[in-house]
Amino acid sequence: MSTAIYICLVDAGRACAPTADHAVLLDLSVPQKDALATMTQAVQSPAHPEATPRVMRPRNAVDTRARILTAARRVFAIRDYTQARISDIAAEADVNQALVIRYFGSKEQLFETALDSVLSELPSHGQYEFPGLAQSIVAHLTDESDTLPDPLPMVIHATSDPLAQAIARRMMQEKVVMPLANWLGGDDGEVRAAAILSLCAGFFTYRHLLPLTPFVGAVDPIARHWLERALEDVLNGSHRALMSQ
Repeated sequence: MSTAIYICLVDAGRACAPTADHAVLLDLSVPQKDALATMTQAVQSPAHPEATPRVMRPRNAVDTRARILTAARRVFAIRDYTQARISDIAAEADVNQALVIRYFGSKEQLFETALDSVLSELPSHGQYEFPGLAQSIVAHLTDESDTLPDPLPMVIHATSDPLAQAIARRMMQEKVVMPLANWLGGDDGEVRAAAILSLCAGFFTYRHLLPLTPFVGAVDPIARHWLERALEDVLNGSHRALMSQ
C-alpha cells in the first residue's frame, strides 16, 4: 500500500476508522486488505490517544463569563488597546475565542464591560472622610501591594484607539468625575474633580508608563509630600482664597 493511501486512511481514522469498504473503493489486493485491517485495529486502539473520544467538561456559563471578564481586565490593563487581542484574552481565560464573542459581542463591548466592572468595585465617595483623603489617594497610587481596583491603566491604554478612548472618557465622566463633583459640592465641583483625576493620571503615567526616577519604587518623600499637598489644595478648595485676592 502506498504511503499516500496509508496517511489518508490513518488521518481519516481519527474521525472514523477505515473499514472494509475502503478496501473495495480502493480495489486493494488481499495482502493490502490484511494491512488495512491491521491499521484499522491500530487506529481504534487506546494506544492512539487521538482516536479516543474527547470528554468535554460541562461549561458553567456564569463561571466562563467571569473568567473571560477577569482575563480582559488583566490584558486591557497591561497592553495598549490596539495590541490587546481577543485571542490573548481567550488564552488567559482558557476558553475558545468564539466564547468571548458569544458572551460579550465584540472587543469594544468587552472593554466597556471590563472597565465598568473595575469602576463598580471602587469605594463610593461617601466612604471617604475629607481629613486624610489626600494621603489615602497617594497611598493607593504608590503602594504596589494595594488591592484596590485601579481603572487608570485601562483608561490610559485605551488612548491608542479612538473608539476605546471615547468609551473610557464617557465612563470616567459618568462614574468618576460627576459623582466626585457632586460629593465635593459647589459651582466648581466638576473642575475640582477633573483636577484630582488629572493629578492621579499624571502621576500614574510618570510612575509606570514613562518612569521618572523620583516616582519609581519607593517614591521620593519630597515628591510624595508635593502630591499630597496638591490633592489637599484641590479637595479643600484652597484656590478660592487665591482667586479672591
